[in-house]
Amino acid sequence: MLRRISLLLVTIVLSVSHAAVAQNTAPNPAARWLSHIQYLASDELAGRETGSEGHRQAASYIAAAFKRAGLKPGGTQGYFQPVKFISRKIVEEQSNLTLIRNTGKEEPIILGEEATFGMGIEHAPHTEGPIVFVGYVLTVPEMNYDDLAGLDLRGKVVLLLSGGPSEIPGPLRAHYQNTRWGALKRAGVIGVISIQNPIGQDIPWERSKLARLRAALSLADPGLEENAGQQLAVTFNPAKAERLFLDSGHSFAEIMKLAEAGKPLPRFPIPATVRASVRFEKQIVQSQNVAGILPGSDPVLKNEYVVLSAHLDHLGKGEPINGDPIYNGAMDNASGIATLLEAARTFSEKRLRFRRSRPRRRRPNRRPSSPCPSSPAGPSRRRRT
Repeated sequence: MLRRISLLLVTIVLSVSHAAVAQNTAPNPAARWLSHIQYLASDELAGRETGSEGHRQAASYIAAAFKRAGLKPGGTQGYFQPVKFISRKIVEEQSNLTLIRNTGKEEPIILGEEATFGMGIEHAPHTEGPIVFVGYVLTVPEMNYDDLAGLDLRGKVVLLLSGGPSEIPGPLRAHYQNTRWGALKRAGVIGVISIQNPIGQDIPWERSKLARLRAALSLADPGLEENAGQQLAVTFNPAKAERLFLDSGHSFAEIMKLAEAGKPLPRFPIPATVRASVRFEKQIVQSQNVAGILPGSDPVLKNEYVVLSAHLDHLGKGEPINGDPIYNGAMDNASGIATLLEAARTFSEKRLRFRRSRPRRRRPNRRPSSPCPSSPAGPSRRRRT
């Protein structure tokens, strides 16, 4: 367990050609920084998808740069720390989603246009349950706020709007959004339908839906499974969400008006059941974190660490954009890795020494099942640098 890490350069890296790992001889830091991006975002690495050969090549490139900079290995296997993930990829043509009105009328939901399945969970092959709208589905003990209070949710599928009321500080909102399944599981919920809040939505639906056919990752260690027991995860297009509220006595327009004002949302049953059949492909993939350490100079403080980190993985290949299927990822995140590499080189060349140890470190990369700012779910237009 890291206590604090002063200067550790950790990222993801893999095996690469001798030419690629040869020492960068560009004349100045800016040119060297750009040359890192040119290699990491090149077609040769095919978008650096986690577990791919391109990802492994990129990891080796970075490990070699750490070594040249004089950083000590900080991984479990030299500079590398292998991490296993479960990869799940939807088989959309064998999957379906249906609304069943209380009248018995069945209304198919068009996958891709109206909704997507989130592959970050182990979907049940078949799920069916009544729907309850539960606002933001937040439980925030520090604020005495609980959207679940007083509701019977056992065996239900909750419908929610992403975000939260303005009265809850942003950091608390973010924390409890990311950990909401624990409270839902205790309440007996079987699945979640999330409506993307258009307010502040960074990635439009037309772009984010392109990622639905890509594999999503979760940590393979069962002890780190965040959504154990969740049978259904659906993200709904806000432009199509009005149909979910039909005959409920409420409308999505009403919900959005309250959300825009930062107010709490009502909670009420939806007079419909959702039925889902989900088929997906599953495999175990191994990623590489890469870590290097610049030891501190103080005999006591060198055991504390300051961490510098960035992620190396990107989206690999996907649906072609202008005929090009490679999502090169120059800005996400070859540029961040290039910055770490040049920082390591600077520390080495200028013989900079710090009282605390400094690692370059990269967290385990995990592609989310729904769009999030830290790792765009939609493919980014490739950058030719």
